[in-house]
Amino acid sequence: MSRDTFTNFTMRAAACLLLAGVFVMLPISVKADATPAPVPAAISGQDVNGHEVSLNAKGHFTVVMYTNPDLEDASRKMSLALDPYRSRSDFTFVRVVDLRGDVPATMRGMVRGDIRKEQDKELARLKKAGVSSSNAAPIIPDFSGSTLNALGWDSTYDQVHLVVYDTHGHEVKRLESVTDAKQMTKAVDSIL
Repeated sequence: MSRDTFTNFTMRAAACLLLAGVFVMLPISVKADATPAPVPAAISGQDVNGHEVSLNAKGHFTVVMYTNPDLEDASRKMSLALDPYRSRSDFTFVRVVDLRGDVPATMRGMVRGDIRKEQDKELARLKKAGVSSSNAAPIIPDFSGSTLNALGWDSTYDQVHLVVYDTHGHEVKRLESVTDAKQMTKAVDSIL
């Protein structure tokens, strides 16, 4: 074999090895880029009955509503607008009531009792509408702000706020200063 033939052969062999190395490495780099989405941190709070409620649980869509005592009428209208979705098995509605600094520790039992009475009225209304009581919307009275802060609601607001989680527990929509129930239902429709 001549020196030129040997050099050409060596260069071709090197080129083949280089290409083979690229093809071998290609699947590895594709796998490295296909990392799964990070698992969202669990957000939860205690409902009015002391039960732990996951706000971004997997397996269903969750609409979480920010409300406070001054927003009672507005949040009630928003809650009514969500009635058509509440019979769905893949839908959960949770309200978090901002009571940071508003209620002395000695009065919190009375506040929980008032919330339970309102929840009982709502359950009776839903039952008449044919919605199962198992789809009741938990109400979380947040006296400390721990749940509200975990949701990114670090202030007291003068409008209803919403955050929506998908079936994997990821936040997919956030609405601030919701003034119209149609605005809310349009957002929910776009996700479901």
